[in-house]
Amino acid sequence: MALDVFEYLNQLELERYRAIIIHTIPSRSELLSKFIIKVCKKVEGKYIDLLETFISTSDLNENIEYFGPDEFKEYLIKESESESTLIIDRADFILDTWKKSERRDFFQMIDDQWDGFKERMRAKIIICLQTSQEIEKLKIMNSLDEKRVLKLEDFNDI
Repeated sequence: MALDVFEYLNQLELERYRAIIIHTIPSRSELLSKFIIKVCKKVEGKYIDLLETFISTSDLNENIEYFGPDEFKEYLIKESESESTLIIDRADFILDTWKKSERRDFFQMIDDQWDGFKERMRAKIIICLQTSQEIEKLKIMNSLDEKRVLKLEDFNDI
């Protein structure tokens, strides 16, 4: 049975760890972007197309090789200030610049370091990625033992 994305986000609000990944196959990436933009408007969240942001921001563009998981976490903290929901779309390119251990650190941050009990990390974070074997193997769960790594197809259309 397909999930209602808004019910899912309401449940996520009750969780300590409020970061999720939504992914889809590359040929459906545009559909994921359209879906998540609709979600963002409905929940009055903040939407960032990370690829476009890096292309259009010279400081980020020029320093991409130094933008690791710790810098990404700090970026998320800064961008999520005063937001209830932060959506990061098209983040694949940055993960592709990292070593496997750095990606593992990033996924660990999604799993248990984006802690809604901490003052600086209250927003729900949605990271949108393209499906990969690495992402499909992730076992990131909520307190009810439900997945926090979901496919676009897991949700009802809105």
